[in-house]
Amino acid sequence: MNKGDSGPAKRSMLVRRALVIALCAVWTEPPYAAHPFITDDTGTQGAGNWQLELMVERDRNARTADPGGGAVHQVRKLTLFNPVLTYGILDTLDVALGLNRLRQRTTEDGAVTQSATGTGDSTLELKWRFYEANGMSLALKPGVVLPTGDENRGLGSGKPSWGVNFIFTQEVKPWAFLANVAYTRARYKLPADADANRAHLWRASAGLAYSVRDDVRLVGEVGARTNPARDDPFLPGRNGHFAMLGLIYSPSDKIDLDVGVRKRLNHAEFDTAILVGATFRW
Repeated sequence: MNKGDSGPAKRSMLVRRALVIALCAVWTEPPYAAHPFITDDTGTQGAGNWQLELMVERDRNARTADPGGGAVHQVRKLTLFNPVLTYGILDTLDVALGLNRLRQRTTEDGAVTQSATGTGDSTLELKWRFYEANGMSLALKPGVVLPTGDENRGLGSGKPSWGVNFIFTQEVKPWAFLANVAYTRARYKLPADADANRAHLWRASAGLAYSVRDDVRLVGEVGARTNPARDDPFLPGRNGHFAMLGLIYSPSDKIDLDVGVRKRLNHAEFDTAILVGATFRW
């Protein structure tokens, strides 16, 4: 590769690897949390009960940066469909299987430089609520990412990854407070992925929910998490900071419908994420 080709090639690689990690980090997000939260809660389904969550996330990032050779205006779009099926093994222990369908598209100065649609990596998780008293509860959620996505198209990591989330919930009606500290050990099959992205990913976040009435909750959260990309001029910085506002409507105790908007608080996060979900329990 000659020097004149290095800039565009490097940018294309950075874009693809950043989107790979967007999927790899999904499992640390909310299969058990009340969507649109990233911050998880300690709630479990109860022995013998099922839950199906259908979650859609639409991320957009529009930045102008100089990756070498002059300023470039880049627009990244990522759409994720994430169905998660949960079963209550015990009253305090759940198991969940999550599937992912990704669509990603990047343009630079109006020209498409990266586009892919397909199945992403899957997730398998446990959640154990090990303590509860006086409205306060604690839980652990270990999990693995299963390499079911195509790493050569930027839809997966190519290797199993693992992680754990420590979860705190305090309920004082009509309020609920949530806090998480999560760690992911990301692993990659392709050497280029391993070189371009961080392997140790942390997240700390906290959320509030307020019950306006029995069937409506207003929700919000703030948090910080490791920026997976080591050197991406369009997503600079080691840690991303974010905030979310949303609403959950429960027409019955078996159904939740939700919507939310997550915004960046610094340049290491995507500009905006639109979050829509539906949850069914039986």
